[in-house]
Amino acid sequence: MKSQKGIIVFGIIEICIGMFMFCDTFIYMLAGKPSRPPEVVVFILTTSFISACLGIGVLRYHIHSYHMLLFFYSVIILSKALIFGNIISLNNALEAQLPFTLRNFISIIYHGILIVYFIDPAVKKRFKEIA
Repeated sequence: MKSQKGIIVFGIIEICIGMFMFCDTFIYMLAGKPSRPPEVVVFILTTSFISACLGIGVLRYHIHSYHMLLFFYSVIILSKALIFGNIISLNNALEAQLPFTLRNFISIIYHGILIVYFIDPAVKKRFKEIA
């Protein structure tokens, strides 16, 4: 039962993140604010859609969503580590209210907790039972 509560919480968080990113970008465009480059808008809309879909898939205990979640969030942690190590850099087109370093630190912590939670055998078993 404990594993089910965590799955529900993380699934809802992912859906909310995806919806917030999508709505924020869409409202930003409708308001006529200084536009982000088109490739950045496409990236944000794509990642927001993926985040929401992963959240829905996790709530439905889809094993493919489970595997995709672990893969994508491992890539996110790796990319943040590469950014902190000055191995890759961004051009600041993904501007946000939080400072860049703080935002990346929060992202690493969140995605790390999510990965550690989802690789727990009891959680993994929930996805295998349903699939």
